Amino acid sequence: MFAKLVTLAVIGVFAWTVSPAQAEEELEIYIDADFSISAAAAQSIELGVQTALNEVDNAPAGERVRLIRMDHRSNVKRAGRTYETYARSERALAIIGGKQSPPYLAHKDFINANGILTLLPWSAAGPVTRGSEGLENWIFRLSVDDAQSGNFFVENAVQKDGCTRVALILLNTGWGRANQKSLTAALADRDMKPIATEFFSSAIGEASAISLAARIKRSQADCAVMLSNWDDGALIMNSLHRADMGIRVYSHWGIMGGGFAEHVSNESRRALHLKILQTCALQQERAGNPVLQQALRRAAPNASALKELRAATGFVHGYDLTRVLVAAIEQAARQESWATAEIVQKRVMVRDALERIERPVEGILNTYNPPFSPFEPGMVNAHEALGQQDLCFAQFSSEGQLEDAG
Repeated sequence: MFAKLVTLAVIGVFAWTVSPAQAEEELEIYIDADFSISAAAAQSIELGVQTALNEVDNAPAGERVRLIRMDHRSNVKRAGRTYETYARSERALAIIGGKQSPPYLAHKDFINANGILTLLPWSAAGPVTRGSEGLENWIFRLSVDDAQSGNFFVENAVQKDGCTRVALILLNTGWGRANQKSLTAALADRDMKPIATEFFSSAIGEASAISLAARIKRSQADCAVMLSNWDDGALIMNSLHRADMGIRVYSHWGIMGGGFAEHVSNESRRALHLKILQTCALQQERAGNPVLQQALRRAAPNASALKELRAATGFVHGYDLTRVLVAAIEQAARQESWATAEIVQKRVMVRDALERIERPVEGILNTYNPPFSPFEPGMVNAHEALGQQDLCFAQFSSEGQLEDAG
């Protein structure tokens, strides 16, 4: 069902018929994401962004906006070319990011040095929003922040579930290494150390996954925190299950970008007590959140619940973040200079508005009042719209759909 719904939404994004004169007048928002390998996450983000824009007829403050896909295919160099294109553009106002963190870790200095207004609804690596020395901070996030999620993982594993020997299973990227620091620090706060730390390469392969599981078993870990993409995570989970060990797995939501549930059986998921880090959209749905109900009806009239959308968190975050962006554009446009401003000036005005939103912005996860604040050294969470209080765990149903873990 989701594939059909997303196809309809994508038609809505790209089937506008505009004259060359109209196109010259439009502002552009790039969606810088992997529409090839992690298409489910990218499409889900896009659906949330487009749903929020549809609420204002794709014209916040009367400014016609066009979404443009920039498919980086999980390639950092391709993402870099998108930022260079943006910097040269006379119409590109903002970039909405995708699932992966490496593009923003690798190009953070370029983004901040060149005033590339970047809004992240998925990628979670903590350092991304912490600024570049001597430069303005142009990166804003409404998503999980791994600088804060490490403590959430450890608090739930150790204090709530009684884990005493915690292993770390981490993708060997800047994202995984940043999480090693936050998870190790959270354990140290409880006078603990990881019983084992295993880094693995992307496209790990079955033999390597089996060896990793064997090492985890020898460590006698009773719990493991895993940070992985979906396909490597599926291999590792299946290997852990075949190793027949009594272990609980707490996974980052990186596994939600593709077909994880189709490749890991319900038996394996249950045997390993798999919990997946999420923000609290499922709890909002259970509470009958009217903003969520309205957004879901607009985005996917045939869907009755979030679980019917693949990678639904991308939809929720994309929607909320775009509502915040719309509020910032409308606030910036109230200035007299907006009408005649060049694109570089408009970017500055919207960035300043994002740091100083004057009115509450109602979203699915929160009423953001305000979502962000001015960034200064030491104000490490200034460009984070969510915090540890917005984190929850989910689990898979027997049918492979996410549900509240309670």
